[in-house]
Amino acid sequence: MNFTEDDNTLRCIFSGKLDTLTCSTIEDILDKRIVNFLESRDFAYLIFDLSAVNYISSAFLRLCLCYFKSAGKTYFRIENPTPDVMNVFQISGFAEIMAIAP
Repeated sequence: MNFTEDDNTLRCIFSGKLDTLTCSTIEDILDKRIVNFLESRDFAYLIFDLSAVNYISSAFLRLCLCYFKSAGKTYFRIENPTPDVMNVFQISGFAEIMAIAP
């Protein structure tokens, strides 16, 4: 997991398999980085870049939902999901509530 910042945008770049074990390992780091970024600005865009992710579990969906609520619908976006990952977002119904860009 890597981060890039540009003014009011924090891009979280994930890779590999985002299963329950991986999500529990990255959750604290992710939370601290996102909370600090969101609290230090009047508004901030939060982007989860999934171009290098080949699997997501329900644990990652939970993280997405948590930060979707924290950032707000207007400011949270998923980008570059692979077809398999996009299928999980569609089946779960998340594709209907979250902005997901190819």
